[in-house]
Amino acid sequence: MSINSITTNTRIANQLKKALSCGNISHSYLFVGQAPIRKTFGLEFAKAILCPESIDDSCGTCRICRKVDHGNHEDLLWIQKSGNSVRKEAILSIIETLSFKSFGSRTVVVIDDAHAMTVSAQNKLLKTLEEPPGPAVILLLSERREALLETILSRCITYQLRDEEVSADETIFSAARQLIARCFDGEPFYRRVEGLELYLSDRDRCLDFLDATEDQLRDRLMKKIGADALVEGREEETAEGRTDFFGLAGIQQAITEVERARKSLKLSYHIGYTMKNLCLCMGQQKITEETTWRK
Repeated sequence: MSINSITTNTRIANQLKKALSCGNISHSYLFVGQAPIRKTFGLEFAKAILCPESIDDSCGTCRICRKVDHGNHEDLLWIQKSGNSVRKEAILSIIETLSFKSFGSRTVVVIDDAHAMTVSAQNKLLKTLEEPPGPAVILLLSERREALLETILSRCITYQLRDEEVSADETIFSAARQLIARCFDGEPFYRRVEGLELYLSDRDRCLDFLDATEDQLRDRLMKKIGADALVEGREEETAEGRTDFFGLAGIQQAITEVERARKSLKLSYHIGYTMKNLCLCMGQQKITEETTWRK
């Protein structure tokens, strides 16, 4: 297999291929999703990073790719939980291994079941995530992002994976754009909740709506810092000034509120209450020196 052969989450796959082709590979990534899909992305991305024959993917035929497929490549460390958790000792083993020179150009560490890391294990991993010793890439594969410390999350490029490719429902994307615009414009609550009735009776559809909202917020965030858009081929309908007014902190806060709503829905909280709370909280601007100056 290869990244190109993955048939779901194609936008994320394309983003990874772009990072590979540009040589713009970060030192830490977090893939959030169910076991099969997160392991597929982790393995194929690791193989593409190590493959010397292809620019934006793995070739699948060279000696390096074959060794990765057979699970015996010296520069690929795959860490799994022991019993019910990933313990501090496993992280210390990673740190010790990374202190040695890699056999090839870099080392790739994959921590599967990252949500099972103990708090002490996560704390030990922090410095390595921020400043890996030598050329290394660390991939965290997790079922739940909320199980990880905020300090871990802040050091990773995060991708939320879906089990199946969601069909391009322009209605959902349009409603998400509308909610973002109304919240960032500071419109009253009754205006923010308009159009959400379609999603309040179906938990799965509501989760799709949150995914579309987060995709577009992350798109704005990436554009704000000068990166390629995560949501390709979809033009923003809102004025650019709205994003500029809230800045990076405002967009990040909105993403946090969407993730909090997703967590509540997965914990079977009331759909209507959860979505109305999102409408109240998203786009609330914290008073900072920058916002005071802009006013």
